Amino acid sequence: MHEPTYRDAFKASWELAWHHKSLWIFGLFAAFWGQLGIMELLAKVVFGASTLHTPSAFVYAVNFFTQYNFVDFARVWHPGLDTWVWTLWLVVIFVGFAVFLAFISTVSQGAIVHSAEKYMEKRKKKFESSSVSWHESRKYFGKLFALNILRKIIEIAFISFAAWGMANALIEPNGSDVALFLFLFVLAALMGMVLSFMLVYSTGYVVIEKKKFVESLHMAWRLFTRHWLVSFEVGFLLMLANLVLVALVLVGLYLLFLPSLVMWLIAFAIQSQGLYIAGMFLGFGLFLVYLAILGSMFTVFVTSTWSYLFAKMHREGVVSRVVHFFKR
Repeated sequence: MHEPTYRDAFKASWELAWHHKSLWIFGLFAAFWGQLGIMELLAKVVFGASTLHTPSAFVYAVNFFTQYNFVDFARVWHPGLDTWVWTLWLVVIFVGFAVFLAFISTVSQGAIVHSAEKYMEKRKKKFESSSVSWHESRKYFGKLFALNILRKIIEIAFISFAAWGMANALIEPNGSDVALFLFLFVLAALMGMVLSFMLVYSTGYVVIEKKKFVESLHMAWRLFTRHWLVSFEVGFLLMLANLVLVALVLVGLYLLFLPSLVMWLIAFAIQSQGLYIAGMFLGFGLFLVYLAILGSMFTVFVTSTWSYLFAKMHREGVVSRVVHFFKR
């Protein structure tokens, strides 16, 4: 039997992401939950420690609303009944949009996992349509949503530990404060990565093996303990893939703004403010479309890679490349 390798996983995931572009729409919405794996967590831990606060949209929203005294604002504003009605409708619309986005993003994430698993089974046969994966993923919305919420809570907790350690080290620091920060930073990164792997595998157990929520977490832990080195190796390789993604973004930023640069030079020559604004909209428009396509495809690629490796680890087992190297 052919021993599954990381090259097989990356090749199959790239084929799925490139040849089945209907999955890109799933990748676009699934990206709202962030990447599966460790890159996003590590980036947030570093960013949170360096800026002394948790880089979370939830925390930003809380900080924004706690800066203002809305009671005094309401007294000065003296809103009438019609204003309160319109405000209530506005709140309902925003809440409805948030619920809709959470539903679409969660189901899209599960649809990519389901599509990847079916693609790995039938690579030489006709691939099922993405609509089949969408309808299948809807059955597990509650479990997947709970896993993503748990993941965000874990991220906020460990990033807060690192941020607190940095703040403590900056205020009259001594040797023990710096050592405490380094310990908390490494602990937050390692524990966060372990729990991220568990949640990745839990998603696989929910969508592919149709396990219950608590059972999926328990089985994910057992799978991680058997393949902990494989998990870290794949996480490191995907971190390198993220660096390639950043390079592609920078190259796209340069190339896609070249037409705008030409328009700006012409606008400067003829003193046309309208042409300058048009060039700005053109550059940002092309770049945003490029980011959406690139991010969607990369989300499908990363999610498919983890799904492939989950299936192989769960059913056949995957040997660490480091262990394989020393055995040779």
